Amino acid sequence: MIIMAKRRQHKKRGQVWVMDYTLSMLLFIAAALIAVKIIINSFTVNTAFEEMKSDASKISEILLSEGFPEGWMNDSVIRPGLLDNESRLSITKVNNAMNLSIITYSSMKAKLQTKYDFMAIFRRADGDMIEFNNYCVIGSPDVDINMNWSDCLSPDFLSIDYDDLVKITRLAVYDSNITKMEVYVWR
Repeated sequence: MIIMAKRRQHKKRGQVWVMDYTLSMLLFIAAALIAVKIIINSFTVNTAFEEMKSDASKISEILLSEGFPEGWMNDSVIRPGLLDNESRLSITKVNNAMNLSIITYSSMKAKLQTKYDFMAIFRRADGDMIEFNNYCVIGSPDVDINMNWSDCLSPDFLSIDYDDLVKITRLAVYDSNITKMEVYVWR
């Protein structure tokens, strides 16, 4: 009897070893697959999205400069900056940039050196959009603006079809107050 009990224990030990081995092998394979997936994903970068982020940053930088020539008034502008010589938003320049009869969207797009669609808006500290002589937006006329009577509330990106959308927020001074300039770029 004692000999049979030892044999049964020996068989159970072997079965436990095989189950441990199988479980550890499955865990190793799962960890290896996850590691390979992480490595592959780290090398594939969405270059279009990175380029859009770069363009959004460049657009915001150009718009928050003085521009050239200094007092530009029409489509002959070379660099469409919106600041005056005191580094504050110039109402005249912002109106000119928003008025599509002064500078067309395609011309503005070329001057901002981007191939993507873009839009820039300004917001007060409380989040309300700032209007400049009934104009709300610099950029794409395709985006609908939610309005309340004659006040601009927010852009409605459901009105356009896009794959990627980038938003960059920069600060500017307008009417002695800090305002936010939001630049949107999409494709």
